[in-house]
Amino acid sequence: MQGKITWHITKTKYWIPPLRQLWGSTKTKRRAKGNVLSRRPLMDPLDKSTEPEDCSTNSISRIDLPLLDENLKIEMSFSKWEERVGPAELERAVLSLLEFGQITASKQLQHKLSPAHTPPEFKLVDVALKLGAITTPGGKISISMFDEETRSVVKSYNILTEQHLCDPLQVLESLATMFTEGSGRGLCKRIIAVVKAANVLGLSFSEAFDKQPIELLRLLALKAQESFEEASLIVQTHSMPAASIAQILAESFLKGLLAAHRGGYMDSQKEEGPAPLLWRFSDFLKWAELCPSEPEIGHALMRLVITGQEIPHACEVELLILSHHFYKSSACLDGVDVLVALAATRVEAYVSEGDFPCLARLITGVGNFHALNFILGILIENGQLDLLLQKYSAAAETNVETAEAVRGFRMAVLTSLKHFNSEDHDAFAMVYNHFDMKHETAALLESRAWQSSEQWFHRYDKDQNEDLLESMRYFIEAAEVHSSIDAGNKTRRACAHASLVSLQIRLPDCKWLTLSETNARRLLVEQSYFQEALIVAEAYGLNQSSEWALVLWNQMLKPELTEEFVAEFVAVLPLQPSMLVELARFYRSEVAARGDQSQFSVWLTGGGLPAEWAKYLERSFRCLLKRTRDLRLRVQLATTATGFNDIIDICTKALDKVPDNAAPLVLRKGHGGAYLPLM
Repeated sequence: MQGKITWHITKTKYWIPPLRQLWGSTKTKRRAKGNVLSRRPLMDPLDKSTEPEDCSTNSISRIDLPLLDENLKIEMSFSKWEERVGPAELERAVLSLLEFGQITASKQLQHKLSPAHTPPEFKLVDVALKLGAITTPGGKISISMFDEETRSVVKSYNILTEQHLCDPLQVLESLATMFTEGSGRGLCKRIIAVVKAANVLGLSFSEAFDKQPIELLRLLALKAQESFEEASLIVQTHSMPAASIAQILAESFLKGLLAAHRGGYMDSQKEEGPAPLLWRFSDFLKWAELCPSEPEIGHALMRLVITGQEIPHACEVELLILSHHFYKSSACLDGVDVLVALAATRVEAYVSEGDFPCLARLITGVGNFHALNFILGILIENGQLDLLLQKYSAAAETNVETAEAVRGFRMAVLTSLKHFNSEDHDAFAMVYNHFDMKHETAALLESRAWQSSEQWFHRYDKDQNEDLLESMRYFIEAAEVHSSIDAGNKTRRACAHASLVSLQIRLPDCKWLTLSETNARRLLVEQSYFQEALIVAEAYGLNQSSEWALVLWNQMLKPELTEEFVAEFVAVLPLQPSMLVELARFYRSEVAARGDQSQFSVWLTGGGLPAEWAKYLERSFRCLLKRTRDLRLRVQLATTATGFNDIIDICTKALDKVPDNAAPLVLRKGHGGAYLPLM
């Protein structure tokens, strides 16, 4: 410890070794009072604390003699240390007291150590206090209002300009730079912070300087929208417990909430409201940066809910939401658990009073859908799903929600719907539309369409087709949703189902809906008109060339229908070569198997084959050949089917014919080595 002085600091109170140990003089010895090892701090009156009186001299009689002998030995060792302490260490001790606001104690110590020497920092601090006292919110004042000492100091440090008016606060801020760090600059900055706070609060400097820093912060918090910078400066320059800061912020927020609740501004969260009180969520997050501990803010807010009396539910919910926010952001899991348990106890009161808006605000504001999932069930069971979605939208506008948070809320709501109200399709549709879930919306519409058609089949009176009309409407709406997300195949399928329902309405004697795959193929083959066949094929996924071959072959014995059917077919679908080749094979097999027999199989038609079957088959097949534009394919089909030599000859001549403008091809070698045609 040679050459050093150890300072023990506790908050803003500091103690130093007894003065008699620092004076360095052995000529005068003061009589010790009480325990020699007792250490009394030298405190400034500005510290607003009183020290206990010195122990009475009668206490010496209660000290054991061995303890006194030990103290005398320690005092002798201190006397040797006193001789080794230099003036630099002593001056540093004095300025340290000044730095932390112990003005009187530092002056007393300096007077005892060196009465003839006064550090310049003392004079700067005195001038800073005088400048603070004359500073006004109005701004500039005349230099003549400065006393002689103040004018001398500001002039010696070249702070004043040649102007006759100056702003004392600006002079004070310039004066703070004249202090060295740790030698009074902190005190000067605290004086500046108090001056600015006093100007905002409308107090005199002396009145503000006499108040505790925590009290100044409390007053500034009541002018939240006008005093954040001043409050931030107070917190930066003064030492305050985080719990005290959190308590002030929480109480100020509650006062603002109560005023906003009385004025009806709770749901707006906009610029309107009880200015300048602290009551908006975003404003509180800004002020919460003043507190170094987020869990303390959560504790203070939740403590208001627990101990508060007659707090409106709307205000109570906002306190819980903010408390959960700070617990979550600081990963204070214990706080989250306690808050969730507290919220669960408050839910019963909300439900008993029918305060569902507060319940919806609580679950959407907290966002802990796993722990508070039962609240979703309560709201859904009581028909408050629309209110829940509205509150969530309002919360999302206030706070930017991540995709994961939106997905969590959506899944929680859907899970609750399936558990509590799985048959309410309107509720599911509301959720899907709210979150723009196109695929789920279309699937729900198709499901409702099939349910409506099933209800029609269970009706005794099939002439009442309201269920089928509703089913058609759902299919059309599903097609519109599919088209909005460019789902072409699903759009076409939904349209086909709607058309199929229209066939069921128009032809109720035949069953068109909910057929098995085999029955759907049989129904497709039996269709005589292309539009109806196309609807069946699209609805049951049979729109393939292999399926159409059987449909066309079933029309071959009806030439008139075949020509009309093929004409409509080629207008919508292409004649695939594989399908035509398969029809040619059918034709050849049928002709070869039947020949001139009069008894024919009845598997093609229900009533057997007509007498002119060969002529009908040939006419229908010629219609197909006529629609085949590829000459080589036409030759292949005629050859496979047999019996169409005239078509083969015509196609062969067309393929072998030389164009009239044809000429010998003469090539010449170009510059690049390639051969170019001359004609």
